[in-house]
Amino acid sequence: MAVLVEAISVVIRLETLAEKYPGGVDQYAEDCHNGTFCMDKDIARVGFMSPEDVDVFIDNLELLGLTCVTNGEYDEIAVIAQFKGLILDCDWLECLDVKIFEGNQKIMVCQIKDTDFSGVFCPRGWNYETSLSKKVVMVKSEDTDKRMKFLRHEDGVDFYLDKHTGQEVFIEQSIKRTANKHLLH
Repeated sequence: MAVLVEAISVVIRLETLAEKYPGGVDQYAEDCHNGTFCMDKDIARVGFMSPEDVDVFIDNLELLGLTCVTNGEYDEIAVIAQFKGLILDCDWLECLDVKIFEGNQKIMVCQIKDTDFSGVFCPRGWNYETSLSKKVVMVKSEDTDKRMKFLRHEDGVDFYLDKHTGQEVFIEQSIKRTANKHLLH
């Protein structure tokens, strides 16, 4: 099996969570309450809209004793960008572009290396028509000021006007640095 990759995904093996995360896999799933959590029988995934949120999330995991990078490769935590795949090498994880549904829509998934793809787990309530896989707009951080006009901040979400498309877009600021076990606030 595999898990969906959208925006920027953080992936961890379930065995690592069982061993190192306080409360194990069940507590991790509960702590990842931003609506993007999903898992198969081997790995868990949670997604973020901004690299800064990913950095904070990983910092919090490292405070709990998990290791992200060792010798320039992913160790226990891997980061995957929706349109690029794995950011660094990882000896236990691989990314695949797969076609789903009748219209052959493409999504990115990840799974344990050298396993057969047999389906994908997505977050609860996910559907392709409203997904980032269909509608995402990627803007480099350095281009944000040129392309986006800040509109407002509501309930932890920054809203912008995309000057190129005329559409309103958002970035959810879902996490903060914390030394406690709760990762998303």
